[in-house]
Amino acid sequence: MIIDKIENASRYFALGSGIAEALKYISNNDLSSIEPGKYEIHKNKVQMIVNEYEQTNTDKVKMEAHQINIDVQYWVSGSELMGYAPFKSQSVLEPFSEEKDCGFYAADASFSKLEPGMFAIYFPTELHTAVLDQIGKSKVRKIVFKVNAESNQI
Repeated sequence: MIIDKIENASRYFALGSGIAEALKYISNNDLSSIEPGKYEIHKNKVQMIVNEYEQTNTDKVKMEAHQINIDVQYWVSGSELMGYAPFKSQSVLEPFSEEKDCGFYAADASFSKLEPGMFAIYFPTELHTAVLDQIGKSKVRKIVFKVNAESNQI
């Protein structure tokens, strides 16, 4: 897991061509005006998902993990607390689905506040989740890039 500000993106280009492509896309485009939805950035390698939502409070934290894709998440507006835990032998809440590239697990998490201009990178099998920022309580506009881990060549 990596958390940083987008102005430091070039530090992470060496992590692979797909991650570099996602970070460069963030740096070189106005992401505030793109309609919510899914977009193919690089066929079979990088997909962009534009999300807008009101935060909701929950007493249940479900941690997700992927096996195929690396998540590069960028906050355009709003803030969230992002939970992280290394994947070990946590209890399965929802079994992994290859079709969705996602499984859900029960886990204790460490939380960091992500704000506009910040990004997080979650590698396959790193558990992560977003929860309500009690102070911010704002509408969130977040861009999630799904980078195929196999084609993310260095």
